[in-house]
Amino acid sequence: MGTAILDMPSNAIPPFEVSAIGALDAAATRSEFRDDETLIQNLISVLDRHLLNMIGCRNSAEFDQSRDKIWPRYVRSRRALSDTLTGLFPSTILEFWSKSSEERLRSDLEQARNRLFGDSVVDQTLFSIWIMSKMRAISHAISESGEPRSKDEDLKLGEDFRIFLIWGQFHFDCVVAAIKFQRVFAKDVEYSICDGLKAWVNASAIMEEALALRTTKTDEYPNPDSLPWDEEDECLLSSSMKDMDEQPSDGF
Repeated sequence: MGTAILDMPSNAIPPFEVSAIGALDAAATRSEFRDDETLIQNLISVLDRHLLNMIGCRNSAEFDQSRDKIWPRYVRSRRALSDTLTGLFPSTILEFWSKSSEERLRSDLEQARNRLFGDSVVDQTLFSIWIMSKMRAISHAISESGEPRSKDEDLKLGEDFRIFLIWGQFHFDCVVAAIKFQRVFAKDVEYSICDGLKAWVNASAIMEEALALRTTKTDEYPNPDSLPWDEEDECLLSSSMKDMDEQPSDGF
């Protein structure tokens, strides 16, 4: 990893999983909201206000300061939205919305290339969408694999996973908000965004460790949604994993 995860506030990391990436995309689910639309729209509006403060930052120093200030409120707002959606809709519907949003977002990112964002933000976000799909597939495998061999080790992995997941989600949501409100990132802020998105690479690796606790060496790991893989994906993976070996062992 780069510097972002080392600067992350250690408080306000509740034990929950963030909602699907389609959660901020009201258009994806409007027809299904029915009587709950006002509640969900209000929760999304709260998140939007937090994110608008972030995407308007003029440089990385201002971005880091704003992130420290907003972080606890963002996490609480994200949890409220996640809990509400999870309570109202079955997981199959949420996963369908998430996948639909991913397709639209890929198109939106290409349209935003060199208009709202530079290549680095677009490419890193596209790779993050792939990582999200991979994590979804591993999650299904974990749920079908029974109990872990070590519950203590599994608990520690879960704690680390949530930290990396919500950290990556925050920066991912900044990109989604910038597209939603057609805002341009300052060049200096693009590095912070890309660095934060790399947290999902760590989250995915932790999930693979959790799956390994539930399988034997002879077990075949599932192919995550039969996802395509080409030279461009390999280059993005190399870029995302580039700084992980440089992280100090006491980074948490």
